[in-house]
Amino acid sequence: MADVQVAVGAVVRRGKDILLVRDGDDWALPGGAVADGEPLLDRVAAEAGYAGVIAERLLWVARYRAGGRRYEMIGFEVTGVGPHRGGGEWVEVGEAARRLAAMWFAPIREPAVAYLTGRARVATLWSWPDLGGEPDTVPSVSAA
Repeated sequence: MADVQVAVGAVVRRGKDILLVRDGDDWALPGGAVADGEPLLDRVAAEAGYAGVIAERLLWVARYRAGGRRYEMIGFEVTGVGPHRGGGEWVEVGEAARRLAAMWFAPIREPAVAYLTGRARVATLWSWPDLGGEPDTVPSVSAA
């Protein structure tokens, strides 16, 4: 799938808190675009401030097109390996959902907020036929 840009995002928990990182003016989950041949979870570990991370479960896949290119954003829940080396900010789940809801880009924002607020089940597929419109989801996601 060389014509698809893969990105990854992860919900990293510490008790009742979620780790968020800065992405310009927005808050985001640790992760980002994955280079060809780069292990998905290495990107998350580097942004989350851990030596490594262990994927606990798949939370979502978001598919969309932008600039003539196909993208797939994969969301995981992960556990950090080793001590946390800093970076980011630990916030309670409700505050994490509130901060992420302010993010401008729907394919990153919507799956994360829907999962954190209990509106989406694990392993939900999100597809945006048009970035200006509503996504198709399987299974369906309850309204905000």
